[in-house]
Amino acid sequence: MFRSMANPTLMESEARESPAVAARLAADGSPALLQLGARLRAIAPRLVLAAGRGSSDAAALLAKYVIETRLNLPTVSVAPSVHSIYGAQLQLERALVLAISQSGRSPDLVEFCRTATGPDVLRVAMVNDTTSPLTNAVDVTLPLMAGPETSVAATKSCIAAMTLVLGLTAHWRQDNAMISAFNRAGGVLGQALQSDWSHAADFLDGDGPVYVVGRGPGLAIAAEAALKLKETSGLHAESISSAEIRHGPYALAGPDLRAIIFAQRDAAFFGLKSLAADLSQRGTSVLLISPDTTLPGAHIPADDEPVLELISMLLRFYLFANDAALRRGRSPDRPPMLSKITETR
Repeated sequence: MFRSMANPTLMESEARESPAVAARLAADGSPALLQLGARLRAIAPRLVLAAGRGSSDAAALLAKYVIETRLNLPTVSVAPSVHSIYGAQLQLERALVLAISQSGRSPDLVEFCRTATGPDVLRVAMVNDTTSPLTNAVDVTLPLMAGPETSVAATKSCIAAMTLVLGLTAHWRQDNAMISAFNRAGGVLGQALQSDWSHAADFLDGDGPVYVVGRGPGLAIAAEAALKLKETSGLHAESISSAEIRHGPYALAGPDLRAIIFAQRDAAFFGLKSLAADLSQRGTSVLLISPDTTLPGAHIPADDEPVLELISMLLRFYLFANDAALRRGRSPDRPPMLSKITETR
């Protein structure tokens, strides 16, 4: 796989900072999470609204799945445009509003948080720039602690947000196993970066469409991975649930399609493996990403926490996407027509 280790891209350099960022979140962010967890247990929200744009939206989608499966709370990945464009004012009571942003400067997200009020409504922002307007529009700010990120393709800030989702949920439900996973995330992510995916170097060569597949929390990882392929390689990549692909989208299965499948070891694992086998039988080129080294594909070290496995897969995928872009003669740091901060209204 072509990559100049002497002169890595900004995308690669920033992605490789992610283990240190995760370790910093555990070391310096845990006291705030402990306090926030107690506050949330006292409020006992009936509903969670998670919001973000771009990579932060993928982190919000992860929050939906993790909070729903671990806390049994309905969680909506909400669109800020319901207020900024359509003028709707949501009627909220006993709700957590979770805003996720690298820059904290998107006007629609800021205004949504500013107006998302009601009895026992708690507004929390996960944001990298704590001096941003978003900080002043919420009740609690959780810094992502990722440091400056200059590549247009966000990496370490997204990994930080997803890791913080794990930590927040762990402390909210006082789950010692999850808290332990959050605390070891830095080391686990560091190990993932050492995984050898060189055998898959040419998988993204060519211009055919790509399905990026996940199930449950893995769908959030697939959404972010598909976004990165669009941004960095200019590929038509569509994130899709392994359940949905069995319906109409399965008609595209065949030699003209490629599929990347993120397979964490939880209740979805068997179905994801089966889908990989079925797509391969129809002639689709499949890259199965999992911790199971008995299966063909690309691997990362196994962990007892499936969400941490997924975050590790995404981090290693960032290097894979970076190298694929370079193979295609593109700069992952400066994709055409894109800028680092997009201010939507």
